[in-house]
Amino acid sequence: MSACSSLPRPATDDSASYALYEVRRETLSTLEGWSLQGRLAVSNEEDGGSGTLRWQQSDRGSRLDFHGALGRGAWTLESGDEGARLQMADGRSYVDHSLKDLVKSQLGWHVPVNALSWWVRGLEAPGGVERRNMGEDGELVELKQSGWLIEFDRYREQDGVLLPLKMVARQNGKTVKLAVRKWVLEP
Repeated sequence: MSACSSLPRPATDDSASYALYEVRRETLSTLEGWSLQGRLAVSNEEDGGSGTLRWQQSDRGSRLDFHGALGRGAWTLESGDEGARLQMADGRSYVDHSLKDLVKSQLGWHVPVNALSWWVRGLEAPGGVERRNMGEDGELVELKQSGWLIEFDRYREQDGVLLPLKMVARQNGKTVKLAVRKWVLEP
């Protein structure tokens, strides 16, 4: 009978996997900047949207350019030391002193934008971690942080470091999905 049962998933949060993760984290933390191109989908239990995303991150700040289906819902979101600005395709512009507050005021719910810049790279954001599962090569497979459950799928090596191609973050009926087509790392 026991031969027919499924085997338990091997423990992947061992010291060897964690050591490989720390090497990845150190490498990705020392970059001058990075960018990605892909698809983004954001939804809650009532509404949502999806489209293409280009995200550029540097030591000066970040810029996200989003284009929804058929050109609808296009926006540019920029943030830096001076604050955050959201520019809509129709010319409307919104500013706030923090990126987090600006996104919350426009979406109506909290998106962990500061944590997302870590999560998209397959890293834990600074702060406490509630749960973590790692793969053999030190890549995060699942992370629970700040009340969000983040699942990572399909990693690809880019300039000698593993980066996720898919990420899904969920919390209380809210979902943020990202599928990356292209990564660029700036040493």
